[in-house]
Amino acid sequence: MTPRPCLSCGVLTPTGSRCPACRAQRERVRGNRQQRGYDRDHDAERARWAPLVDSGAVACARCGQPILPGSPWDLDHDATRTSWLGPSHAACNRAAAGRA
Repeated sequence: MTPRPCLSCGVLTPTGSRCPACRAQRERVRGNRQQRGYDRDHDAERARWAPLVDSGAVACARCGQPILPGSPWDLDHDATRTSWLGPSHAACNRAAAGRA
């Protein structure tokens, strides 16, 4: 793989979009999963949805298409992180986060 410049500092890095130092700094700023809103309540809600998602009976809260059994999914939340939208394809949820 051809080295690319780090998006944060410009140093050439052989893998990823950031050098190891900038990647570590970004993770520190990002906070842990609890600080980002993925607490015990989130885990319980995801566990409640898991059997339904695994059965293939749930549509993505973002695109409306079925979430196929075994495919990656996230428990999606609104932009304020105060309520859940429901299960979403992992790609749909993460694309929405990238647009925000």
